[in-house]
This record gives sequence, structure tokens and C-alpha cells, in this order.
Amino acid sequence: MQVILRGLTEDASEATLTDWLSQFFNVQQIKMIRDGDRDSPWALIEVADTHERVWSACQRLRGVFRQGKLVHFYIPLHQSVNPSFLPRE
Repeated sequence: MQVILRGLTEDASEATLTDWLSQFFNVQQIKMIRDGDRDSPWALIEVADTHERVWSACQRLRGVFRQGKLVHFYIPLHQSVNPSFLPRE
């Protein structure tokens, strides 16, 4: 499942975001997008969690500031379920 994260600072990196977000999501991969305004990159986060867990984590992180900027989490619509990213039982 994918999550979009906006409101990052210029010095944000895949490693620092993985460290921070691992307490909320089962992070598989993070891709930084620096096109356009380089001072405000955004990240595409691939997580191996259920939709319910992702939704809950995004709600808990609503209104959170990171390095002085308000971050925004978005769950893109129309995602197909990739079996390789589903939690194993």
C-alpha cells in the first residue's frame, strides 16, 4: 500500500524518514520526490500494512509538525492490493 507524505524539509532523506515512520508503519520503501520546489520535497512511502492500520496511523499523525513544518499524509485512492506487501499471518 502507498502513502504520500508532504510538508517535508529540504534535508529530509529516505533513511531519516524510515527511522521516524517505522514506529507507525511497516515501511518497505521510501522514494523522495524533489521535482519542482526543492525546498519542499515529498515522499512516496510503500508500506506492508492493512488499509485499516495505515488509516489509523495517518489519523494519529494528523497535525504533527516535523522540523518546524506541518506534515500531511495522504492515502491515494484506487490502489490495487499487492500480495507481496501484505502482512504474513
